[in-house]
Amino acid sequence: MRRDTALIGHWDSAPFDHGVMESSMLEFRGDGRGGGTVANALGEDVTRFSWHCPEPGVLEVRDDHGTVERVRYTVTRATPTHAADPVPAVRFEPPLFFAREYARSSVVSP
Repeated sequence: MRRDTALIGHWDSAPFDHGVMESSMLEFRGDGRGGGTVANALGEDVTRFSWHCPEPGVLEVRDDHGTVERVRYTVTRATPTHAADPVPAVRFEPPLFFAREYARSSVVSP
């Protein structure tokens, strides 16, 4: 299965969340595994998934229950809410794990 290596790593929506009581984090591993976390004042909800890119700019994730979500994405540079400089970012349409835009927080080995 095809995987876009530009997605591999850890991503966090917090830099783009302004006035929101919730944030999301994503992890994409080079072996096709990953996870999504939605965190708020009440705790965290973690979902493990497998992922691949059936075509350029399209991401498909399948959770442990077999639910499949397909979204369009763009890896680019964007300026977070309270920052002056752009950072590596990914934007999803529609939102993935309740967030539309994530900043790269770290890179993991492919």
